[in-house]
Parts: sequence; C-alpha cells; structure tokens
Amino acid sequence: MGENIIEKALLGASVFKNEETLHPAFIPPELPNRENQLIRLSHTFKALLNKDGAYAVNVAVVGKPGTGKTVSIRYFGQGLEKAAAKRDIKVRFEYYDCFMFRTKSAILRDLLTERFKVTSRGFSDEEITTMINRRLSRENIRLVLCLDEAYLLGQDLLSIIHASEVAKHGQAFISTLIACRIVDWQNTLSFPLSGRLHDRIDMPAYNQDELFKIFKFRSELAFHKGVVTDEIINMVANIAASTQNARHGIEVLYLAGKAADRLNVRPITPDLIRRAKQEVYSELRSDVLYGLRDQEILVLAALTRELKAEKSSSTTIASVYERYQLICEEFGVKKQALPTFRKTIDALVSLGIIGKVVEGIGTGQRGRRARLTLMDIPVEVFDERVSEILQRRESMEGNFD
Repeated sequence: MGENIIEKALLGASVFKNEETLHPAFIPPELPNRENQLIRLSHTFKALLNKDGAYAVNVAVVGKPGTGKTVSIRYFGQGLEKAAAKRDIKVRFEYYDCFMFRTKSAILRDLLTERFKVTSRGFSDEEITTMINRRLSRENIRLVLCLDEAYLLGQDLLSIIHASEVAKHGQAFISTLIACRIVDWQNTLSFPLSGRLHDRIDMPAYNQDELFKIFKFRSELAFHKGVVTDEIINMVANIAASTQNARHGIEVLYLAGKAADRLNVRPITPDLIRRAKQEVYSELRSDVLYGLRDQEILVLAALTRELKAEKSSSTTIASVYERYQLICEEFGVKKQALPTFRKTIDALVSLGIIGKVVEGIGTGQRGRRARLTLMDIPVEVFDERVSEILQRRESMEGNFD
C-alpha cells in the first residue's frame, strides 16, 4: 500500500516539463533584458582573446538582489569560453560563490586542487598563487575568477585582484569578475577597488514588462504547454515588481507548480499563485541557505526549533546551544565546543541570515547578554526550509562534516 502511494507520486503526471529550469543554479539559453550588459561585458573582456599576449581584466557587476547578476555572469562565462575555443585560445571561467568560499585561501586551494588537480597541502597562499600563475603561463591559459557576493571576502578581495597583477614579461593570466549587491558595493567595496577595475556594470531593477518577458520564457522552459497562462504570468510579474526581484517571481512559479502537482490541479490557478506568494520571502535566498556549511545549517535548525518551542521572536545563545547539542545527537554529528559555536553564530550574523541584539539582563542585575533572532520571516517558514536541507544532506551524504 505504502509503496504504491510512493510510486504513484513519483511516476504520476506533472505540470513540469523540466522543473530544474526554475532552480537558482540553472543558466537559461537566453537572458531577456540583459543584452546590453552582456555586450558591455564582452567588449571589456575582449582583451583576453588577443593571441599576442595575455592581459588581466577586472570588472564589477553591481545591482540589487534579483536583478540577474549571478545568472548574467555565469551565462557570460559560458559564452566567453566558447568564443575563445573557436579561436584556439584557452580561457577558463571559474565561478566561486563567496557564501561557500569565504577566504582567499579557500578559493586558491580549491582552484589548485579541484580545478588543476595539484595538491595544496603544505603550501602558503603566496606559493599557491605562484604555482597557479606558472601553470597558466606554461599552458597559455587565461583564467577568469568569478567571485559572487565578493564583499564577503573583505580585504582578501584586493589580495586576489593583486594576484592578477603579478605579471611576467608584461603578461598577466588571472582576470576577475566580481558581483555584489549595490548596498555592499557602496558600503565596503567602492573605495578600495577604485582604480583597480576596468569597468563597473550596473544591473538596473526589472520593470513589470521585463519581468513578464522573463517569466514567460522561463515558464515555457519549465512547464508543459497550457499549464501557465499569460494571465498567471502577469500576476507573478506584478508580485515580483513590488520587490523588483526576478528570483522572487521564479520561486513563486516553482512553488505554485509543486502545489499543482500535489493537488492535481491543471492549469495553475490564481489561488495557487496567491498561496505560493505567502511562502516566498525575497529576503530569504534559498540558494544562500543551500550554500551554508553543515554546522551552520545545524545551528540554524537549533535556532528555529528553539524559537518555535519558546513561541518567541528571540532567544539566548545558551538556549540555542542546548538545542544544538540535541540536534547533533539526532543526526550523529560531532558537536562544536561553545567558543566555536559562537564563531558559527557570528558567521551567520555577518551573512545577514540571523540577527543578534544585546540587551540588559534585567532590573537589579548587572550585565548584558545577546539574544538571537531571525529576519522578518515566519519561523515556521525558516524551520521548514532548514529541515528540508538537513534531511536532504543526511540522505545524500549519510553523514555531516
């Protein structure tokens, strides 16, 4: 009986033709409304296709969340590699999400070990940089390091760009393409990077007509014909226009499609869109959560469960740590010591995923203590997302780091 239910759900009809085309990591075959930015990127990086020598190019792509920064730079990277190959020029485009690789050392060691298959153990960052440059020079490869959410690197970003300026005989083999939100550019990156960049490309927010065009194209890739009408697409475009976040609308379409499958509804209705809208918060990037380390996800799970249990908007670090230890036992994970746990909390705060406020202990008592909160998102929604990630990692990996 149970197996038949599972098989029916797994193999039954779906509104989706290819649901992966709505996932954050998907790179579509076309990018509506970003043609001008792609042309500008191409002109700036044209120097890499010069057969007479290798030159470093440094470019920043800046914009609000959901304006297509990530998908545009990855789309451009694919096109750059293909155009170079047609001219017998070796260009390698390597993408790093700085939510996952948060230091220069992490990026360099991954680059050497995973991309060039050379062990990095025992070498300093400077030695690794020299090794990479020698490898690129020997094989005449022009490397483009794409650093998404680059502000998380802090001063390491300047150090990485400096690595691109280490030239031999007037040649430099490492270029950088950085992406960041406009607020992070204004607050942390604009001054230190001035004079180091060849260009800064701004990604303007999409208007409703542009969003309609994007969602129409994505719907045709993702859903079977007739599942999503123009009326529904316009409804989603109107929702996303309020936040000026294309990712917001794409996630609404995805969740509405999943609900349509569960409820066996064809085509997708306005009510399903309204329901999906209540589950999507533009402040909460699902791809950021998926990029967190195992211990960070475990700490988030502890925080959400503790907030639910206390029915409160904030709680203490001590309470979360007790809950965290229980979750580690549940999943068979070695727990962090309290000082390391506090560092993980600080990392999540710096990423803007949780908040930490300091308040007085109480009347007649001295001292202050920190309390942890979530962003302005229902704890039930956060808990559901985090629990899903935990279960997926347990089933896929069998264990955690």
